[in-house]
Amino acid sequence: MPNHQLTRRRMRPAFRRTAPAVGVAMLLFAGVTVAGLSVADAAGAAEPKLASHRAAYEITLHQSREGVGPTAARGLMAYEFTDACERWIAESRIVLDVVYGEETPVRTDWNFTSWESKDGRDYGFSMSHRRNERLEENLKGTARLDPGKGGEAAFTGEVATQMSLPKGTLFPTAHLVASLKAALAGQKVFSRPMFDGGSLDNPYDTNVYIVSPKDRADKTLALLKKAGFTMNLPVWRHQSAFFSMKSNEGTPVFELEVDYRADGVAERIIQSFGDFAIRMTPIKMERLKGGC
Repeated sequence: MPNHQLTRRRMRPAFRRTAPAVGVAMLLFAGVTVAGLSVADAAGAAEPKLASHRAAYEITLHQSREGVGPTAARGLMAYEFTDACERWIAESRIVLDVVYGEETPVRTDWNFTSWESKDGRDYGFSMSHRRNERLEENLKGTARLDPGKGGEAAFTGEVATQMSLPKGTLFPTAHLVASLKAALAGQKVFSRPMFDGGSLDNPYDTNVYIVSPKDRADKTLALLKKAGFTMNLPVWRHQSAFFSMKSNEGTPVFELEVDYRADGVAERIIQSFGDFAIRMTPIKMERLKGGC
């Protein structure tokens, strides 16, 4: 799924893919390349066919470093991913209240919309971030990749700037699909640069470790079954670290731990910022029609 990342510096919620964002869909055909990634890179793996869907996640405080991290956090994330024939469209909103000690809760309201062409070449994004109803940041722009050669992203508006995207960069949907492809092939590690436009920390160098989930929540399985999702799909836990290639810092900007089904739907999300981590638990799931 895509795009759900918060930066430690500004407490800015954001949902990549991917969800997580956290749920994206793409079908790759044998011999086709996406942003320079060949299906043959994970030879022998089944093709991931992901689901258009709408989901709501309850946000709670997962853990906090005593004396440093927040004492409470609660919010909601709404996420929608749609197969729009020639492109993928993802929309997400996070409203999060965070409390430190006896202080007044700080409310963060974050909206993110993106589209991505299915050939992995073109991408557009729009993000707004409010803190206690005050507009803190507004980003929008487009990006384009030339397979095998990298690409360029252009932010417009008040923060108009351009940045180069290194060879091998993937947009969020292609990044999720490639990591699921790796999981289907039995690979344990996946690493590719990614650009999502949700912050000026882009692009990110990503390291993804793929393991088996230790448990699955019965309530989440019941939600999926009630909504008509296929129930016998494999599930993997993606433990991901996102490093800013712009700053070259050795500490990740944020870390994600997501339990992804093979159709790209996230059953469980934990996002860590060092001093604290939040958990996102699905409370509503809905299948959507998509495609041409």
